[in-house]
Amino acid sequence: MKILVNKRKHEVIEEPQPHILVRTRKQLHGWWPGKRECTSERMLINPYNGCGIGCFFCYTRAFPGYFRSFRDYGVITVAKDFDQVVAEQLDSIDIATCGYLSPVTDPFQSLNAKYHLSEKIIKVFVERNIPIEFITKASIPEEIINLIKQQFHSFGQVSILTLKEDLRKILVPGGASTDLLLQNLERLTREGIFAVCRIDPIFPYLTDKIKELAELIERAKSHGVSHIVTSILDIPVKIKKDVFSTMEKYFGVAMQWDYQRLYRENIDGYLNADINYRKRIFDKLRNICERKNLTFALCMEYEIKKGEIIGLNQEFMSSRNCEGIDIPLYKREGRKFYPAVDCLGDCLHCTDPECGIEDLAMGREGSRKDWYLKDYRRWSKQVKTKSSAVLFPDPI
Repeated sequence: MKILVNKRKHEVIEEPQPHILVRTRKQLHGWWPGKRECTSERMLINPYNGCGIGCFFCYTRAFPGYFRSFRDYGVITVAKDFDQVVAEQLDSIDIATCGYLSPVTDPFQSLNAKYHLSEKIIKVFVERNIPIEFITKASIPEEIINLIKQQFHSFGQVSILTLKEDLRKILVPGGASTDLLLQNLERLTREGIFAVCRIDPIFPYLTDKIKELAELIERAKSHGVSHIVTSILDIPVKIKKDVFSTMEKYFGVAMQWDYQRLYRENIDGYLNADINYRKRIFDKLRNICERKNLTFALCMEYEIKKGEIIGLNQEFMSSRNCEGIDIPLYKREGRKFYPAVDCLGDCLHCTDPECGIEDLAMGREGSRKDWYLKDYRRWSKQVKTKSSAVLFPDPI
C-alpha cells in the first residue's frame, strides 16, 4: 500500500505496525515560538512522527504533515538514519544544551524495537558528553539505562497517569503497565540517574481525586523520585470532537457533557479546564509534595490575565528548573563537551549569563525565547573569540 504525504507517495511497511521510512534533514531546535514557560534550553529531537502508544487525547493529532498521516491512516513516520543527521549537527557546534527525546512522540514505542533510533541518538549524545533526557509511557530498554548513566546530567521522565490499570489501558492503550512504569523509576534511581514522575495529564472526574493522586505521588517517592511534574488535560480545538466522542464512548454521555461544561476557555487554540478548578488541583498537589519533601512543577499550564497569556509555574513551581534538575550549558573542549561553571541552566530567569551567551539571559525584558541550530552555530563562533575561563579548566 502507498499513501500520499507532503505531496509524495510513500510505501507503507506493515510490520510490526504500519509505518513509512523517510530521509530527513530536519534540524535540532529549541522550544517552539510562543507561550514559552520551560525554564531551561533544550535541543528537541523527534525520530518518529506518530506514536504507537495510542493516546486519543494527544495534541500531535492536530499537527499537519506526517502527523496528519498518522491521524488519518494510523501510519507512523520513521526518520531513517536520523542518528547520523543528529551526529553531524552536533559536530557542527561548540555550544550545546541538553537534548530532549522526544517532545511529541514516545521514544520507546514498540516501533523503536525495530529501528533503535532512540538508543542510537542517545549514544550520539553520550559519546560527546552532552546531556540528554527522555520522556516515556513505555518500558525503558536496558541499553538506554546503561547509556544514560554514563553522562552525569542525563536523566529520564516517566509519565504515570493513574494507579488504576483498567483505566490506564483506556487512556494509554499502547503504553506499559503501571507496575512497569513504577519499575522504570526504580531502575533509573538505582543506577543514580535522576528520575521525574510526570502525572501528565490529569483527567478531570477520572484521575483527579486528591487521595488517589497523593497515593501515586507516594508510590513514586518510594521508587526514588524527588520531583513531580503535572498538568491537566487540555484539548486542541482541531480535535475536540474526536476527544469528546471518545470520552462518550468509554465513559458515557454524561461525562462528555461534564467535559464540555468544564472546557470553555480557549487559550491559543487549546481548550483548557476552568482556571479555578485547575488552580485548586495544583495547590493541593504542591502542598502534598511539600509535605513529602518533593519538588513540584507544572507543564504548559496557562491563564489569561488582561488579555495576556501567563504561565502558572511562577505561582506553583517549587524547583528552580521545571524538570527539577539544574543542567548547565555545555561547551566543546576538544572532542567532547563540558559544563559551564556556575551555570544553573535556568535561562528563562537568567539576567547575568555565566555561560557568556547573552542571548540566553532571557530574564531580561524583551529577550527572545526560541532558538534554532543556526543560533547554536552563531554562539559557537562567539565563544571562540572569548576566554574559556568560564568553563571547567580541567574536564571532569
